[in-house]
Amino acid sequence: MKRTSLGHMNCSIAQTLDVVGDPWTLLIVRDALFGIKRFDDFRQSLGIPRATLTSRLDTLVEHGVLERRRYQDRPERHEYLPTEKGRDLRRVMVSMLQWGDEWLALPEPPVTLIDADTGDEIEPVYVDRRSGRPLSELNVTRRFNA
Repeated sequence: MKRTSLGHMNCSIAQTLDVVGDPWTLLIVRDALFGIKRFDDFRQSLGIPRATLTSRLDTLVEHGVLERRRYQDRPERHEYLPTEKGRDLRRVMVSMLQWGDEWLALPEPPVTLIDADTGDEIEPVYVDRRSGRPLSELNVTRRFNA
């Protein structure tokens, strides 16, 4: 089933959902951020149909979230690496992981985030750059810009 495009909306969230709002797409981004690069490895990790994976990878490359690089000529094969734009989605993915750990009825969190350099567990928090206050403590509203 073809999703309705939200690209016409003057809303950053809608625009973002137009690129990464599909569940398979977010899972591909998750796996790419944790080091999966190759088509067959995405398929094995996700159990995703080949045509669906091809379509979602093409979309992520088209939007500059992943970069397609050839690693083999015969047969031609590519790997998919997060771009700077893709790596910046790590904040979104970590927020979703933390929300799921807090609010879904899992017996315990399925993963723990680790600093790859030190091996220490990490617990990210989001703070307002200007005040240093955690986002969870702020009463946030919005102002529409012209």
